[in-house]
Amino acid sequence: MRPTLVRLVRIIPRSQLVGDSASSKPIRPLPGPVRSDVKKPTLIELLQERSKAADFPANIRIEPVVPRNAFRDVAPEVRSELKELLKER
Repeated sequence: MRPTLVRLVRIIPRSQLVGDSASSKPIRPLPGPVRSDVKKPTLIELLQERSKAADFPANIRIEPVVPRNAFRDVAPEVRSELKELLKER
């Protein structure tokens, strides 16, 4: 679970900001809304980016994600063999 701005910001009413501490620190305006339409990278995508580096361990293999609809036009008797071939050994 990723932290969001809503979980990290605590809103204090202005009525509680009375005294010397209120004058020493300026009151900041509310932050803008967080964009939810931006697609965040998945864990597999992050690991694939890291695996391109030279110092990535050779014993860790990341298999590419193949969607189910990729096997839609394949004959059922050949489908399981094709899935086996796509997996790294």
